[in-house]
Amino acid sequence: MVVDVTASLSPARRRITRTQVTVECDTDSSGLHPFPPEPSHVRSTRSSVILAAVGVLLIVAAAIVRFVVVPSATHLPKDLDVTLEFEGTYNGINPAVLSGGATEVMAEDVPIVATRNVSAGDVDGDSEIVERTDERTVGAGEPAITEVRFNVNRETAEAGPAPAGAEDVTDAEGLVFTLPFGPSTADGTYEYWDQYTLQSAPVTFEGEETFGGRAVYRYESVSEGELADPAALNLPMSLPKETLAALAPGLDGLVSPELLAALPAVLPSLPAEIPIAWTSRTTTFVDADQQLGATIAGGSTQEVTGSLDLGVTTVDVPFATIAIYSTDDSIDDRGDEVADQAQLLNLVGTILPIVLLVLGILLLAAALLLARRAAARTATPVESGAHSA
Repeated sequence: MVVDVTASLSPARRRITRTQVTVECDTDSSGLHPFPPEPSHVRSTRSSVILAAVGVLLIVAAAIVRFVVVPSATHLPKDLDVTLEFEGTYNGINPAVLSGGATEVMAEDVPIVATRNVSAGDVDGDSEIVERTDERTVGAGEPAITEVRFNVNRETAEAGPAPAGAEDVTDAEGLVFTLPFGPSTADGTYEYWDQYTLQSAPVTFEGEETFGGRAVYRYESVSEGELADPAALNLPMSLPKETLAALAPGLDGLVSPELLAALPAVLPSLPAEIPIAWTSRTTTFVDADQQLGATIAGGSTQEVTGSLDLGVTTVDVPFATIAIYSTDDSIDDRGDEVADQAQLLNLVGTILPIVLLVLGILLLAAALLLARRAAARTATPVESGAHSA
């Protein structure tokens, strides 16, 4: 708008002096504004938006890895396949004597080799069918093989009832081969399933040790009861009367002298096949990794007793003590395997989330810095124009 300030002057003065004053104002639809709008301190650019979006995605990814992926990684793996090797000794009555295949009644320190393989079958959410195969060979005898399938909770590592429609799955309860992630040392927390007697027994904490380069917790469980499947140990359900007569001299020290002295008089009244009831007392040892709960080493001591029904009395005969424990090579191999698993879990569960989180924060900071610089560049021409006016 132009204002003529000489309109009130005389014509002479108007000729001599004529001044025009120009006032520039910012106008909009609402009227006059004497000052231009203040520039924003932040201005979004394509680069800042992309950096911010990627930063947010990285932070979300860190949360997903830490709170979703890691918990699932601590469960039993879907591709579970573990083999443990054992060695030990057999002390007791020679099993071959029962079938008439040997004359030596007692067997001492007979070497035993055994393996246990645990592998995953069908997986359904938090449940997994675990197949456990135990093979045990005493001396030069035939291997005794036991195959059993359990329905195991992938988080607690405890077996439960067989799922509907599942074939040959044992209804079990308690631990069957490993402890869960981050195992507890409180007594009464766990029970361990004994396949020989088909029952579970309390687990007790026995201390700490180092095996295979890994810090372990030592656990123990004792189960005692009727032997569920004597045939799996190549044990007969009865004994011929003639075999008992031949065994009698070798039972000295196992049964009372009075009974041995009375046996010749009792034998004629006994049936041709004398029934045997077998009982088992098994002490199971598990050395579990303190971090993962995975079994590094373990073993068992099984005491088998045969009860002979002699009509007038029942005689309990200590039949055998079978003691096995993990081999040194098996412990070292298992320690290496678990160490690799722990390292991977540490990478995924700790290092990766931290890296993703830090990168995400740095990208957000970079996006904010770019936005501020863009806002500063935009504000500079406005300020320059205002000063020149």
